[in-house]
Amino acid sequence: MAPVSTAPASEDPDDVRPSALRGGSTDRTAEESAEAERVVPDAAGAVPLPRRGPARMPVPPLLTDLAGWGWRLLLLAVIAWLLLRVAQQLYLVSLPIAAALLMTALLSPVVSLLRRHRVPRGPATAVTVLGMLLIVVGLLTWVVQRAIAEAPTLSSELSAAVQKLPISNATLLRLRGQFVDYLNSGSGSLAGGVITGVQTGAEVVTGVLLTLLLTIILLADGDRMWGWLVARLPELARPRVQRAGGPAWERLSGWIRGTFVIAVIHSAVVATTLAILGVPLVAPLTVLVFLGSFIPLVGAILAGGLAALVTFASQGTAAAIAFVIVLFIDNQVEAHVLQPFLVGRYVRLHPFVVAIVITAGAILGGLAGALLAVPFTAAAYAALSHLPDPKPAPHRPHWPPHRPGRRPPPS
Repeated sequence: MAPVSTAPASEDPDDVRPSALRGGSTDRTAEESAEAERVVPDAAGAVPLPRRGPARMPVPPLLTDLAGWGWRLLLLAVIAWLLLRVAQQLYLVSLPIAAALLMTALLSPVVSLLRRHRVPRGPATAVTVLGMLLIVVGLLTWVVQRAIAEAPTLSSELSAAVQKLPISNATLLRLRGQFVDYLNSGSGSLAGGVITGVQTGAEVVTGVLLTLLLTIILLADGDRMWGWLVARLPELARPRVQRAGGPAWERLSGWIRGTFVIAVIHSAVVATTLAILGVPLVAPLTVLVFLGSFIPLVGAILAGGLAALVTFASQGTAAAIAFVIVLFIDNQVEAHVLQPFLVGRYVRLHPFVVAIVITAGAILGGLAGALLAVPFTAAAYAALSHLPDPKPAPHRPHWPPHRPGRRPPPS
């Protein structure tokens, strides 16, 4: 038998194996590193320190977390600002949609009540909307008729009350002359103001009609529209959207119910005070105060100011001062007790958040922004709170533990 050689096989230039390449590369890298780390003493015999790269300051973990939160919050703020700008440019569409959602939230309990009495959805919606229109139109017509009927008496009483004020006739004549001069000097701007008023009136009528139409559609077909919208989403996202939509709608409905309760309390206080003082036009003024209470911050004040003016004209200065004091106390109670705690309890927002949101909405969107800021912020917060998947229930071990394969004892 021929002897077997244990020497390694010879490698020609064409026979290059990957293991050899890796081994050679590793050897060269190690030699280069050793050569670079070899320290050569200088002429004086001192050994220099090894060279290092530029020193870098370590970033604290807290700063890293804050930076991550910062750019994400900044991105969300930019997106919110862009959406707000789009809504402002399309205000003739965005405002009716928001108003229709609030009206639907207010009137949906009536439709549900009629449906429970076996009334079809179409007739129930028609009865609800027509009843709301009849009530609103009837109240407004009654208010206008009573105001026209009592206008001459109030005008004469107001003139007599003005004569009793500590203002000289020369001052009144000077103020009237300044007002006439202002009107004469701004005749062109007055014409422009008339044109702008006509345009604004047309936009208001268009917005009211669009709001009414959208309210009817949402009351009649809102649930099917929601189902169709959810069905268009990806299948994995549908449970989350369904889970977030219900609480958001409940918060929106809770806000309109809370505001309705505040308006009832405010109008009851004003009506009682006017009746005690013997002021005429109690019912029309109460209706105006009730409607003005749905406009935050300024609605109740303007309606209460009109009632104070009527009180001054009919009952004198002392009655007007008494009514203003009652109105001031009522507004303070509404602002610091009813509005934060009653509406905040319905929408489940802290009173501090409610106050900040109302102020921010008034700055960004004016009167409409102040009216819509709280309900839609509460709805968005509820939706975001229910978007994550719910945590599983904690496991509770049974005692005594049962053996595998045997049924546990009945609890």
